[in-house]
Amino acid sequence: MPKSDQFRIHLSLVSHTNIGKTTLARTLLMRDVGEVADRAHVTETAEDYVLARDRTGCELVLWDTPGFGNSVALAKRLNGRKNPLGWFLAEVWDRMTNKSFWLNQKAIRHVRDISSVVLYLVNVSELPRKAPYIPAEMQILSWINKPVIVLLNQMGKPREPKEEEKDLEAWREAMKDYPFVKDILPMDAFARCWVQEIALFDSIGKAVPSDLLPTFTALRNTWVKSRQAIYLSSVDAIARHMWKLLQAHEFVPTPSFKDHMLSFANQLGIVKTKSAALEDAQTVLSSMAADGLCALTDKLLSINGLTGNGVSKEILRRMKADWNMASHGINTTGAAAVGAGVGVAGGAAAGAAADISSAGLSLGLGTLLGGVLGAIGGVGAATIYNSHHKKDGIDLSWSEDALRDFMLESLLLYLAIAHFGRGRGDWKAGESPEFWKDTVENIIKKQKVNYEKIRIIPPEAGLEQLAMLVDRYLTETFEMLYPSA
Repeated sequence: MPKSDQFRIHLSLVSHTNIGKTTLARTLLMRDVGEVADRAHVTETAEDYVLARDRTGCELVLWDTPGFGNSVALAKRLNGRKNPLGWFLAEVWDRMTNKSFWLNQKAIRHVRDISSVVLYLVNVSELPRKAPYIPAEMQILSWINKPVIVLLNQMGKPREPKEEEKDLEAWREAMKDYPFVKDILPMDAFARCWVQEIALFDSIGKAVPSDLLPTFTALRNTWVKSRQAIYLSSVDAIARHMWKLLQAHEFVPTPSFKDHMLSFANQLGIVKTKSAALEDAQTVLSSMAADGLCALTDKLLSINGLTGNGVSKEILRRMKADWNMASHGINTTGAAAVGAGVGVAGGAAAGAAADISSAGLSLGLGTLLGGVLGAIGGVGAATIYNSHHKKDGIDLSWSEDALRDFMLESLLLYLAIAHFGRGRGDWKAGESPEFWKDTVENIIKKQKVNYEKIRIIPPEAGLEQLAMLVDRYLTETFEMLYPSA
């Protein structure tokens, strides 16, 4: 066996063929490596990639290896190498008659000779009693004789911690007779989160030989700092997005008596004409919000090492399809509250009363109609406008409720991107699991944030407060979703 290299720590990613090693390798490395295809034996030789490198030149190396293939035959061949006939079959016969099988054996010997820790990737649904090849692969891992961490792949969409715990318990029970298995972790190549990778590094730190621990600790810290830098850049991007929303406003000239009458008639369904100036202002604000979300998506994809076209076209399409005018009444200060999902017909009576009470037939202070901005990012949140009356019109901006909804939307977008494995290819937007939304909503509700106070402070201080707020929300969210990490 080669002498231990004190400056390089080697992690070997192994599994049955076509389980997802290369897909997971791409996610861990945050770049495209190897070939990903839905067929067996895509990876034919072991390939090494630097996962982390510190300032002294020490490296943490990840090896992507060929799948085990015929695990039962492979286990027999490796165990038979102890006698001359077995050695001849493995080194001469297989090389001449079955090159793929010979390369597979060669890769496994390489794993035995060089690995510090072996990462064994499995399909979470294929417990040993369901997949006969797994006992044979445990024999292979026993022959390799290195610490093993079992990674549960193909877990499907993110689930609540208590549900994932059932899978972990099943695999702990299945692996209890194999002392070389040091830990079992969820690590879905499609839907893992970077905080789970930190848990993996912590587990590796407990498994590496003691003489390599100082080197590994330094490399782990280097890797964690790189992930934290990505996270903080993401937090900053969300904070800047929210700051722009806080500062967004549109001016609406004071409506004429005719404008109020048309609005009143429209609410009653008598005519279909609306206040053009007010509708234009709402559309501008909403379009700016949609464009901002698209820009945030592209920024977060870039920061997190993903590719894709974001969600611009989809967001704008849904924006146009779901824009509905509605009203729930306007108080004497001119602020208009808008209920989620209330349509024009359903709000006609309230709209008429709002027109009259807000000066349709009185002092001419103007009428502020609300709007429902539905389904952006799958949230479907109602929005409420603030109105600041001035001598010659109304200044329209987003309200506290609207900004809370935008924050929720941004945090859910980040969670979706943070869970999107690089091995999946280009980014594709999807709906967030309901428990994500419930978790984040509850965290936001607990924090009594006054966005109006943040709105009026200098930009640098405002951005700092928003970044601290985003960080607090996400930190608590991760603690709820991944208590073990």
